[in-house]
Amino acid sequence: MIALDGHTLDISVLWAISKGQQKVELSPNAIKRMEKSRDLVDKLAGQERAIYGINTGFGPLSGARVSDDDLKQHQINLLHHLSVGQGELFSLEETRSIMAARANALARGFSGISPKVVQLLLDCINHNILPEIPMEGSIGASGDLVPLAHMARMLIGLGSVRTSDGRKTAVEAFKEAGLEPIELKCKEGIALVNGTSAMTGIAGLDTYAAGKILSWMEFLCSGLFQVMSGEPEVLCEQAHHARGHRGQNMVAGRIADFLKSNPEYKKEINDHLWGSHSKPVEWGIEIQDPYSLRCVPQILGAFQDSYWHVEMVLNRELNASTDNPLVFAETESVIHNGNFYGQHTAMVSDYLRMGLIKMAVLSERQLDRLVNWRYSQGLPPMLSGAREGLNSGMMGCQLLATSIVADARLLGMPGSIQSISSNANNQDVVSMGMSSAKLTRAVIPKCWTLLAIEALALCQAAEFRKDEQIFKSTFGGLYERVREVSPTLVEDRPLYEDIEAVVKLLKSEQVQNECFPERPQGPLEIK
Repeated sequence: MIALDGHTLDISVLWAISKGQQKVELSPNAIKRMEKSRDLVDKLAGQERAIYGINTGFGPLSGARVSDDDLKQHQINLLHHLSVGQGELFSLEETRSIMAARANALARGFSGISPKVVQLLLDCINHNILPEIPMEGSIGASGDLVPLAHMARMLIGLGSVRTSDGRKTAVEAFKEAGLEPIELKCKEGIALVNGTSAMTGIAGLDTYAAGKILSWMEFLCSGLFQVMSGEPEVLCEQAHHARGHRGQNMVAGRIADFLKSNPEYKKEINDHLWGSHSKPVEWGIEIQDPYSLRCVPQILGAFQDSYWHVEMVLNRELNASTDNPLVFAETESVIHNGNFYGQHTAMVSDYLRMGLIKMAVLSERQLDRLVNWRYSQGLPPMLSGAREGLNSGMMGCQLLATSIVADARLLGMPGSIQSISSNANNQDVVSMGMSSAKLTRAVIPKCWTLLAIEALALCQAAEFRKDEQIFKSTFGGLYERVREVSPTLVEDRPLYEDIEAVVKLLKSEQVQNECFPERPQGPLEIK
């Protein structure tokens, strides 16, 4: 059971919740803080002073005072007018992530919402009662108003939900689970919808997946070194210390560690027996590998440094109070503010996506080194297993990879700069944080497919090399796993199901744990 307290949620825990692997509850301290905050709202609600979202209209209508008799209906109408989302629904995992992120933000105790409202949100996660949240509608200003409204309306018994037994009305699902819809009080509706939790929930899952993709890139690069007889000199710790970037140093070290499972590479790396020292100066003899191998620590290292920053920002945003106004019980003050503005999530989502696209480009270029017989050092054209010409090997796979990279590049436009004034010019500069998160979300599956194609090509190439040391290395473990779902390609056959199977394999946490250790959170100093 995970106790949400508004301070300690991170993207790895969010991932576990999104997968339905963990039950959730409110921590006792969070409940106390929320109760104090709610008591202050009840005290202030009937006063003459205007407090936005409590006894005033919303947005550009904030100049209108709402009577005491209409305060409850006021919150319901907020959900009504914002329930306009369109398009595909967020997945079950993404929906759980959004719900958990919002609950954790409210658990900080600065939103004036009753603990029982947030507890019902968590009960829905625990009973697998999930709202239908459309993907279109958020501009990331005043937070994710539209998607969070679709989430919140479930709590008052409106709309349909998704359950383990299929689609049902919220009321029906609650009755079967022994739950009851709640009645919103003043401030509680706006507390639910006014925040960055939807974009941050999606971005958190994007980031967790990106970390696994980076680890696979490192692992596959170690396989590429072996099948292409790459020079480990480029992994020399001394060279990376000379530059000083922590991510670059870490990536080089991890690839070197994978390579040390191959005895030949272990001796060369440990004893600094760099191959380039013994190569003759002769036309046609290259003493350096191409950038797609030689510059791997620099390319992936830059992404590692970027990843640490993205991780830090999103973990902070998951534990942030992002609604307006904020309620501070200790000083009995209500502060109007702009914490709902999703610029942090927008910008790091764009940052993360740029790195993912660059890794996609790298993976496709590494694939070309394997299938292009002009550069593959004796591997058959297109890694064809028999009778070249009659059989085309992995030619189709490279076409797919090229197409995927082109599509990924088209998703490279930053979402965070796409501000369009809205809300009668009240929201005149908006973050478009959800747009940024969704663009990154669209790149993730493309990266998984490229990794699967490269893994298939490396396994095929390893067989042609007939080097037993490769199969005894850590890469040999992945080779055996891949061959369980995709036999050696001899004569041409359709490979679309093989690619799908390897994608599933690479996403498996069991296989990830077998192949590489968990990546530590946060940057490490170079010593």
